[in-house]
Amino acid sequence: MTAPPNRCSKCGKTPAEGLKACSKCHGATGKYCSRECQVAHWKMHKPMCHPLADDEVWAIRILDNRHGPWRKRFQNVLLKATHSVFTQGELCPVTAICGFPLLIWSERHHGGTRALADNKLAVYLRIEPTNAFAPMHWQIDDAGTCFVARFDRQPLTLEAIETIYNFHSHLLRTLDDDRMKTGMNWEQPLSPEWLRSFAAEFRKEQIEGGRKGYGFFP
Repeated sequence: MTAPPNRCSKCGKTPAEGLKACSKCHGATGKYCSRECQVAHWKMHKPMCHPLADDEVWAIRILDNRHGPWRKRFQNVLLKATHSVFTQGELCPVTAICGFPLLIWSERHHGGTRALADNKLAVYLRIEPTNAFAPMHWQIDDAGTCFVARFDRQPLTLEAIETIYNFHSHLLRTLDDDRMKTGMNWEQPLSPEWLRSFAAEFRKEQIEGGRKGYGFFP
């Protein structure tokens, strides 16, 4: 696994004096510019505060539609680097265009096991940039539990997956039939700049809504 970016896990700043690693995870998933940032970020960081072995990767488990509100269906999970998401997982194309490529793996589509319910969150992540639809097998067959990981095997945080999901939701909510007839699906061309702009606004909304420890989009 490559080294995490040299930015504060809470505010995203890169101070000239450097960052201090979390003493519990040894900086594997938490580095901070100040004690204040570390304390504020603890609630979000706590589930991932774990030293990482070279063959371990923090990813996200997405529970299927049976499991309550969307936010509670995203769960931190520590995977081995040999997990099937890295060998069989499908690239989420919108995330790739926007500079944050994710791989997604379904217990039904890739694991071959029987799924007990569909997974709307996963289907949203798998939409195609050309037509705003997920591939047919994601639409027809229940996806069940899914796993999502970063293509570069960096830790995937709850803040990041929530931001990406809400970005996809925004894309789908703002589809316009007249615009699509011209071949333009989205309000503007997909790009890393658009995703980061959306992420900054989404983070602001989360903090103003009471989630004071909400970290920056990596």
